[in-house]
Amino acid sequence: MTLLALIPARGGSRGIPRKNILPFCGKPLLHWTIDAALASACVDQVVVSTEDQEIAEVAKAGGAEVPFLRPAELASDEAPGILPVLHALEQLPKVSDVLLLQPTSPLRS
Repeated sequence: MTLLALIPARGGSRGIPRKNILPFCGKPLLHWTIDAALASACVDQVVVSTEDQEIAEVAKAGGAEVPFLRPAELASDEAPGILPVLHALEQLPKVSDVLLLQPTSPLRS
């Protein structure tokens, strides 16, 4: 069994532009979720799914993998949330289980 912690972080945002990489309590918002996933003994792989190169670089700097970029059509406001998950599973066929972690919910243990 391989447990993937998948963090979907798109570049576009209606409310707060670039929110996933903005500082929150001393580090990019995205890093809080990456840190929680990396700290889990149950998680085998931490992957950020994004269409945005800058977010990909911030994710890598935080210790996550970004083995692919998500197609732009899967990062629109209208795209159903399950589509990035299905896309990630197509890219990572050896994954058996997925833990979906939203980067906009940083206060988790």
